[in-house]
Amino acid sequence: MPQLTRWFVDRPLVVTIIMVMVFAMGFLTIADMRYEYNPAVDMGVVNITTIKAGSGPEEIELAITLPLEEELLEVEGIKKIYSNSMENLSVITINLDLDAAEKQEIMRDIQQAVDRAFARLPQDLLEKPMIEELSTLVTPVMEVHVTGDVPEALLRDVARNVADGLREVDGIASVEKRGYRRPEVRIMLDSPKLSRLGISHEEIITAIRARNRRDSGGAVDSFITEKNIIAIGQFRDPREIETVVLRSGAPGNTVLLRDVATFVSDYENWDIQTRVNGRLSIALQARKKTLADELHTAANVRAFVDTVSLPQGVQLVMVADISRLTVNMLDVLGGNALLGLVSVLLLLCYFLQVRFALWVTLGIPFAVCLAFLLMASIDVTINAMSLTAIILIMGVLVDDAVVVSENTQRLRSAGMDRKEASIQGAAQVSQPVIFSALTTMLAFAPLLFLGGISGEFMWFLPASVIILLCVSLFESLCLLPSHLAGVPMRAKDPARPTFDRLHASYHRTITVWLQHRYRTLVVFLIMFIAVMTLGALTIKFSLFPDIDIDTVHVKVELPVGSRFDETVAKVSQLEKDLRQFVVAEDLLAITSQIGHHDTDFYGATEGRNHAWALVALQLEPLGRRSGNTNTYDVVSKIQDWAAQQSGFKSLVVQAQTDVPVAGKPIQVEVISSGDERYDVADRIGDFLRGHTAVTSTWTSSNPGKDVIELEVNHALLKARGLTMEHLITAMRIAVDGLVVDELQTLDERVSYRLQLPLAAAGKLQTLENLAVVNDYGQAIYLNAVANFSLHPGEADIKHYLGKRTVTVYGEIDTDQTSVQQVNTELAQWIALQRWNETYPRLRLNQGGEMEEQSEALGDLGTAAFICLLSIFAVLVILFNSLSQPLLIMLCIPFGLVGVVLCYSLQGLSLGMMAITGVIGLIGVLVNDSLILLHTINEERRERGGPLSVTEVAGVAHRRFRPILITSVTTAVGLFPTAYGIMGENSYITPMVMSMAWGVVFGGLVSLVLLPVLYMVEQDIRAKLSRA
Repeated sequence: MPQLTRWFVDRPLVVTIIMVMVFAMGFLTIADMRYEYNPAVDMGVVNITTIKAGSGPEEIELAITLPLEEELLEVEGIKKIYSNSMENLSVITINLDLDAAEKQEIMRDIQQAVDRAFARLPQDLLEKPMIEELSTLVTPVMEVHVTGDVPEALLRDVARNVADGLREVDGIASVEKRGYRRPEVRIMLDSPKLSRLGISHEEIITAIRARNRRDSGGAVDSFITEKNIIAIGQFRDPREIETVVLRSGAPGNTVLLRDVATFVSDYENWDIQTRVNGRLSIALQARKKTLADELHTAANVRAFVDTVSLPQGVQLVMVADISRLTVNMLDVLGGNALLGLVSVLLLLCYFLQVRFALWVTLGIPFAVCLAFLLMASIDVTINAMSLTAIILIMGVLVDDAVVVSENTQRLRSAGMDRKEASIQGAAQVSQPVIFSALTTMLAFAPLLFLGGISGEFMWFLPASVIILLCVSLFESLCLLPSHLAGVPMRAKDPARPTFDRLHASYHRTITVWLQHRYRTLVVFLIMFIAVMTLGALTIKFSLFPDIDIDTVHVKVELPVGSRFDETVAKVSQLEKDLRQFVVAEDLLAITSQIGHHDTDFYGATEGRNHAWALVALQLEPLGRRSGNTNTYDVVSKIQDWAAQQSGFKSLVVQAQTDVPVAGKPIQVEVISSGDERYDVADRIGDFLRGHTAVTSTWTSSNPGKDVIELEVNHALLKARGLTMEHLITAMRIAVDGLVVDELQTLDERVSYRLQLPLAAAGKLQTLENLAVVNDYGQAIYLNAVANFSLHPGEADIKHYLGKRTVTVYGEIDTDQTSVQQVNTELAQWIALQRWNETYPRLRLNQGGEMEEQSEALGDLGTAAFICLLSIFAVLVILFNSLSQPLLIMLCIPFGLVGVVLCYSLQGLSLGMMAITGVIGLIGVLVNDSLILLHTINEERRERGGPLSVTEVAGVAHRRFRPILITSVTTAVGLFPTAYGIMGENSYITPMVMSMAWGVVFGGLVSLVLLPVLYMVEQDIRAKLSRA
């Protein structure tokens, strides 16, 4: 190492060129890197969506969901399968086990399973089941609403043109239209006339499909050229369907479709209606390309929107701009990082020569620039995790440089030549510096191998930390000595009376503590037990912190059977009422989607229902709000107000979150094909409602429309010349109408729907008196071959691993209890009910956040064990001893006292991010102890035997300044982010808080406990040698 350092010291020009090139290329790389709020992460979740119009939940379950599930359950690499069968729609959600098989293999097997099941699915499906992977890329980069007090037809035209333009914007991969209804020609059949003429529904459908065809008849040669022959039968105009010939006999005896029906040009029924700021809209959700940058893509979208020419009365409103989160993250983390950097510089100027301090501090931006160069080469983007790594390790980055520069300054003060002092100053501490960096890397390295979604998110943090530490090591041992060699000698260090008094006081105190080392050790043990007991009694665990990402959701459910227009009216009033809860300048927009209430940040769906809606209050990002608007205060106020409202089945108010949690704090699957699942779910709900810490509870069971069931007399049906196919077709036409064909125009598809007049459609009396024409032209009344019965239906039918299930959900007050505690109490209560004896077919499964928490804690526990084991192995190599590494390892739990006090006294919840910070802290805590112990060993070798109290105190006194500097600079670099001085980011705050307070107490432990432990070890060795 001295030779390498000397090489750089002898070539200051090379060092300068390296610095200039790294800064220049680093800034260019940073400007050109992808900026993302969250790193691109595979969620390990796949949705399979199948649409079958006109079908109820039970028909969807039996005809679509079960055949698909039967094949999917055979696929290896699937952890869980959830499904939701609802009106017109089947949604199967698969959680993949990526540890069991490769992702590509699992996806291939899933596709093959769907293909096998497709042969058993209904033949009248318009589209094959759609397989979609959920990932961070599913989140739209922006939502553009086309709105205005104009006809819907104009909104559609503008939305179509704007969507086409958005697809051409640089960085945009796709644009999905929400609230966009396709045109439809409704064919209102005259049932009495059809009965008189003996024309069946099947005859009409066959005639329409036979007429609406376009195909090629091949090609024909001529003397000049070859010409294609095209048989033209397809409609040129949607209303041309009126001229479809149903029957044709003698001249003048032709029956056209318009003779037995009237026609209405309209749009398809509402599936989802979107609104913005109280007006109807069409939402264009723009998704970026995989390698596109969020900031630039969003800027390109805004630039495009500004150039769009719009008809009078039409507006474009941009909401849900994900780049706002990225910009806010950059502002907050960048501001805190800059404040930390300045604080570190000022602190170093106090302890070191000013030019020494400048060169040491310059190492931080140098390391960041070089790290980004390396990170870009392995496709690490600028995101929340990589920026967190910089802040987390910023104070640590100067530790190596501080140790080198402080040692260099000490050698200069002893009279050594400045060039030789720079070389020897680095060489003398190179071994502990390298090993201290290595132990920090080893502390973070296990986080690279965490499993699940959380592990995917976390991977970027340890990867960035390891790169930063490697770069910092190179800078402090190779480049920094060259810079320090060029700094002129200073005649005399300036006086620092405050520090000198503290230094002298420490020398006196440590001498006394070493003399009474066993009493000191007992005091430390008592303090450790007391603090840990306090922590166990006061600190609660929450997997992820509450994240303020500026959106409040209100999930609306109206009573069962509510019509779509009733939901629209309720939502319209709700939009007006909600404005009172947010200061006008802090409210960007209020958007609504009627027909669903999905809130998952990454696209998971709960289903569709005309009585459901989702209202979203889009707030200014946290750092840009004018007043003291806090998202969770807004949520609390709206929750209190919502509890007083009537006319709703439920109003659930919650802040949007983007953390990768796979469920609710309480989530119990009650699995059974029998009706006992409802009773058990209700009893679990009653128990939760009686729990003081449970704020709300609900189940996945949703009453649906009443089901009209036909009891068909099959013998009579056969005798009348009818089949079940005749009855099913007739009923679909009579209730919701039946889409029988489509016309593809240059702009879009037009559907043709057979139905009864609106006054008769969907009524029980209409069904009872419905005439069905058989193949012989005879009209048979439906009530002549079937009896009708009415019973309650379900809005949707949910499955867990192929079996019907009802899920009980619950939210808790984390100020009163923890997720683990309330789920443990629930499990104990369930065990007392002995339901497995009463209902042998019933199974219960507690999952949700508790399951995710157990997996995450198990992974973190494994990571912590590997971290400690690998650090211990490295220390054994360094010291060639087992006892001395144990001394350092014993200091680690005492250093964690600071973390426990921090969370206990401030009333904070311990979570995954905080524990991740603690694992990283382990490596940092080792550093100061390692360098101090290495110095003590050097002193022992020089003296040739055991050290006295005075000699150990002298070494500790000599290392006091560098240990104090490294501890304080690390803490000062972290505290601005920990306490949000330049803006708060609640996602990374727990991690930074753990590191900051742990480092403060870790320095104290290194300066006091390690010398005490060393003397105790020396006493033990002496006694053993005498024995």
